[in-house]
Amino acid sequence: MMYFTDVERTRARLVDSAIPAKDGMAYLQILSNLNALSLLLAPLNADELEDGETERLEKMFRDHLARRTLFEVQYPELVVLSRPDDWTGN
Repeated sequence: MMYFTDVERTRARLVDSAIPAKDGMAYLQILSNLNALSLLLAPLNADELEDGETERLEKMFRDHLARRTLFEVQYPELVVLSRPDDWTGN
């Protein structure tokens, strides 16, 4: 599974939001970490991982995803701010 959020686009959108700067920065860090972990877990890189690394990275990914969810529950606006430009859902 490949996971990607445009962190710079989200950062630009956060500027005009009511999200406290400290929480916005923490959210952006979570998004960046999720992007990086996704790259490390991509099939091309999976062969290069040592025993146990995949499980540790998957746990880190789940933990970061849970933290993202907590922020989005606290600040529902973050869900909208992190969507791609071509989003057509509700």
